[in-house]
Amino acid sequence: MRYQTKYFVSPSFTHEKLEPPFLRDVIDVFEDRMRHWLIAPAKQLLDVQHGDVAAVALAINYFEGIEIYITGEDSDRKSKAFFCRGFMRVFPGISGPVELQQKIAETLYDLLRCGFAHDALFRKRIHFSTARPEPILVTWPRKNGVFLPDGDMESAVINPRSFVAGVERHLDSYVRKLKSKGEPDLLSKFKAIVDLKWGLTDAPPAVGLSEQEFWGGST
Repeated sequence: MRYQTKYFVSPSFTHEKLEPPFLRDVIDVFEDRMRHWLIAPAKQLLDVQHGDVAAVALAINYFEGIEIYITGEDSDRKSKAFFCRGFMRVFPGISGPVELQQKIAETLYDLLRCGFAHDALFRKRIHFSTARPEPILVTWPRKNGVFLPDGDMESAVINPRSFVAGVERHLDSYVRKLKSKGEPDLLSKFKAIVDLKWGLTDAPPAVGLSEQEFWGGST
């Protein structure tokens, strides 16, 4: 019996794509993973009854992840800071001063990201609606037209379709920059994280079974 030794490193590419791991091929695999393991499933959920909230739950993983690649640093023990910076990169159009944007991002980390990650559901003050076109509409207490820095977010209304579209636009822009090779520092940081996390120089993945045991179904 012949056994299949080829394995997929992304939806479209087998391990051969990364042998050897030329940078252009690594970028292709990164894009393929992001598009077809994250963005495409989120977009499909938008068209499933009651799937729009799940689409947002999937898409929010992009913020911390993309910030890791952009900064060239791991987010270990700095998850909240990376999420916030990534969120503000993807959605820089939130109105108000930088301090307000930061507080909004921090609140969304707690109520949205941690809500889904730890409670399996979003938390209070998070709402979903397609009535407004903005990816996210935030209300914050103000006095005489000026936001109160010590206040708490009153509500965040998320348009799931616009939200996922915003994430996809950012990915499009980031991948274009990587492929153009016009920003060496961006490429260098991307490569640093690939070297750190992808294990391209490690031994082939093992499942603790011989090929015969694996494909034959016996242990």
